[in-house]
Amino acid sequence: MGTREGEGINGKYLLIEVPNFNDAASEADAMGSYLRLGAVKDPTLAANPAAPKASGEDLAALVTSFIDDTRKRDGCPGFVPETERQAETAKLHTKGGWRDHSDGNRVTTTRGDKVEVIKGNYRMLVLGRQDDKAGWDVSGGHIQDATDSWTAATIIEWVQNYDGTWKVTEKTEKGDVDTTYHGDTFDRYYGNKQTSITGSESPTAERPNPTVLDRTWALKIESYTGSAALPVPEISDETWAVSISSKTNATAISDDTTASTISSTTTAAAISDDTTASTISSTTTASLVADTTIGNVQSVTIGNTSDLTVGNAASITVGATEEITIGGLVELTIAAMLEVSLTAGVSINMGPKAELNLTNRQELSQFRTEVKNIRASVSSAESVSSGAYNLMAGVINLF
Repeated sequence: MGTREGEGINGKYLLIEVPNFNDAASEADAMGSYLRLGAVKDPTLAANPAAPKASGEDLAALVTSFIDDTRKRDGCPGFVPETERQAETAKLHTKGGWRDHSDGNRVTTTRGDKVEVIKGNYRMLVLGRQDDKAGWDVSGGHIQDATDSWTAATIIEWVQNYDGTWKVTEKTEKGDVDTTYHGDTFDRYYGNKQTSITGSESPTAERPNPTVLDRTWALKIESYTGSAALPVPEISDETWAVSISSKTNATAISDDTTASTISSTTTAAAISDDTTASTISSTTTASLVADTTIGNVQSVTIGNTSDLTVGNAASITVGATEEITIGGLVELTIAAMLEVSLTAGVSINMGPKAELNLTNRQELSQFRTEVKNIRASVSSAESVSSGAYNLMAGVINLF
């Protein structure tokens, strides 16, 4: 053990040293401890990775900077230029003050309070027992993790957005996460962009695509996107799937859509739409409704059908037309009507049929009487026997 005063290059120092306190036979196995107060004894060895092991400078060489040395903070309160920050850090290991090292353990116990006040920066680096790097950096008024052995990064910088503010950018890779919340939760997001990505188009064994399960039980669910005062300029929704199954059970469903233009395109090998309800009401109000179907169309209606057209009606058929009516048929046209068939047309009515073209209001009373008679005929036609249906099938086979 030795205590001595010395004259360093930059001033005086006091050194308390206990070399080879384990009485090792070789220098490689020797363990030492020392405390030096004041100036640096030899600045050429300070934070030098090639310095002798007993000096501990090889470990000191692992920390030579702070995160705030290069942090973007132009315009922030108390701004210090980057060159000044880096110049002060450059003197980290040569400025002198307090330097201690031990090749053994260091244990500190305090039964009462402990206060540490650091005017400058602070950085902790823990290598572990297999040289893994973990720790944190407290510099420039911010606390950040400083871990090199894990894919994670946190960046804190001053930005001019929002009239100038500190911005935190965090990148994290985690393992399993199990989170339980008891109480109210509020999430608010502001910024220029919010992105959420699950899986990828090219999954790997290290980054496989997950199975996504979303279940919700609630007393009430409300979802709002945009508002009348500030609607969303554009919403795009795209889904690619091998199979899609959707099931909705509700006492009442209300769907209200208001738009200047609605375009819907469906491409499929087969489409099956099964709707069961006591009453279905559909109302469409538009200046123009265009409906185009390319392909064979089969339509079956079991029950009474009422079709009312107020306005001009044009029906154009290019190709053979087969129209079979079993029962009463009432066709009412109030306005001009144009029907054009450019090929053969076949119309078969197995029951009473009435067609009324009204040109003035005086004929409406006559029309009402005719409708009552037709209703009676339709009621009688509804009891047609199964033989009539077989006859219809035979007629269809003729074509």
